[in-house]
Amino acid sequence: MRPYCNQCQYPEVTCICDDITVSTSPIDIVIIQHRKEHSHAKNTARLVSLVLKNAVTTFTDDEEAMTALAQRYTESNAALIYPHSNSNPLESTSKDDRGNLQTLIFIDGSWKQAYGIVKSFPWLEALPMFHFENAPRSNYRIRHTSVNNALSTLEAVAYSLECLCHSDVTNLYSAQEAMQRHFKSPPQHHRK
Repeated sequence: MRPYCNQCQYPEVTCICDDITVSTSPIDIVIIQHRKEHSHAKNTARLVSLVLKNAVTTFTDDEEAMTALAQRYTESNAALIYPHSNSNPLESTSKDDRGNLQTLIFIDGSWKQAYGIVKSFPWLEALPMFHFENAPRSNYRIRHTSVNNALSTLEAVAYSLECLCHSDVTNLYSAQEAMQRHFKSPPQHHRK
């Protein structure tokens, strides 16, 4: 069995602790992660929790934690980042529109998994929702999706903090880049 770093939880040979700069986000970050995503070594939700002190990840199969989230955020100052027929463009949300928003909730999983999570936990659909209208191109190169302009969870968190709080999120992007350097795919050989 490979030894793992106690701090970043990556295998010691791919430890990224030296590339992590810890900070606090102006808004709390909650990531609801699909159970199948937790086991992926290359998921970026883990990176968000390593970089941001006030970011937490909850797993959909942890009933107690999901119940606690529902009780905490049903009537509070939280919003869900998720493209929905009732969502508004994040980019056009002013500071006044933001009001007393204190928490952003993200879903970590494939598009199909994210849809299933929203449908499984109706309290999520009751929250104010935002989507990205002009998201930047993703720099996440490890896993692929057929959806155009899809961002990794880390990139979605970073972009949201840039739009809503004008935060410097360089440390988030640096962590993702460090992980990608450590998990580079082996070169592919083409037959002639």
